[in-house]
Amino acid sequence: MNILVINGSPKGAASNTFRLVEGILEGANQVADIHVETLTVRDINVKPCMGCMSCWGKTAGKCVIQDEMQTVYEKIMDADIIIESFPLYFFGMPGPMKTFTDRCLPMMETYKGEVGTIGDNAFHESRYIMSGKKFLVVSTCGYGQTDEIFDALIKEFNFICGKGKYTAILCPQGEMMAIKQLEPQIQAYLERYRDIGRALGKGEVITEAMIARAAEPILPQRAFSTLVNNYWNSQG
Repeated sequence: MNILVINGSPKGAASNTFRLVEGILEGANQVADIHVETLTVRDINVKPCMGCMSCWGKTAGKCVIQDEMQTVYEKIMDADIIIESFPLYFFGMPGPMKTFTDRCLPMMETYKGEVGTIGDNAFHESRYIMSGKKFLVVSTCGYGQTDEIFDALIKEFNFICGKGKYTAILCPQGEMMAIKQLEPQIQAYLERYRDIGRALGKGEVITEAMIARAAEPILPQRAFSTLVNNYWNSQG
């Protein structure tokens, strides 16, 4: 089982979000023979999309920019499972991850002017056969809840992938993952993500109950608010 992890956090391996992904991988490794490759977006040469649209016309399906994305396209096609990992920055993905996402446009079918109701469906069909692959989006935010906070990001992925074509695993209180004094609570919390990994490794469905449990906060709201206020007061 080939798993491609795309770490879109500007913090790289020190990312709080990446700790959750490590929990998923640990669970998958317990039940399956997995091969994991991690790409850290900040460390690879990915230039911004120029909007030339050659990938929909003259060079359909291929980007004219010659950089490391050419290899990334191949890795995406070779993977059985793709996990995108990044924190929520100002209600969207971090800048480097947005650049990376824009450069995936060649993998989408050419838009030819169709008008219709989209809803939560993908706006474009995939140009390549992606059936059989599993796609996970793992993201943390610094807020005390995930409701509404992630709405803009989820809408974007629904347009790109289509609702039900990917699994979004969203975690509040992401900054708590970096507090060493909370390590016992963190390890207990990560067991939820190991459960997701075990289901993934067994080829089982990641249930709504698993997703909801992963979205529960690490700390009670009052304790979280106290920590946040104490931190910002110390920065004054």
